Amino acid sequence: MDMIQIKSVINFKKKKIDMWTKYRHESKQTLVVIGFLVLSTKLCKADGHFNEIEKEEILKIIPHERNQKKQLLNILEEAENDTKPIEHDAAKIKELIGNHHPLFLEFIIAALYRLAYVDDVYSVEEERDIRKVADVFGIKKTILDKILLYAGSVIDIRNILNKRDN
Repeated sequence: MDMIQIKSVINFKKKKIDMWTKYRHESKQTLVVIGFLVLSTKLCKADGHFNEIEKEEILKIIPHERNQKKQLLNILEEAENDTKPIEHDAAKIKELIGNHHPLFLEFIIAALYRLAYVDDVYSVEEERDIRKVADVFGIKKTILDKILLYAGSVIDIRNILNKRDN
């Protein structure tokens, strides 16, 4: 084996496996859930931190059995270490869903807004990433603005209720 071949073998062994490749044999539904987990994690990390409150909120959005929680948290951890841009994962989800379920794509965007607000820090980076995902999904600005208005209203109502309760 010459030096170039040895170097290629070493590089191959160091290379991390892409999450989409790792889970490629899963069902379409499972892949969409994994994709949403990855998008959510990347969005929550966009403002520079990813905390337990955000992780818990993601798990509230994904229906799961109690015994699946650890596996979902492992996927979130993998997503934290994934270096591909958020658009990559959005494109994979769009590829899986296609144009057949536009309301589901809108739901994903609304859920991302919900997650962006959960830590009470809505950053420019989170806004940028949500707009990137919406662009990949083909969601026009007017629909996106309606989702943002709705998501903001939900947060405002939640804040009012929390103040009243305290």
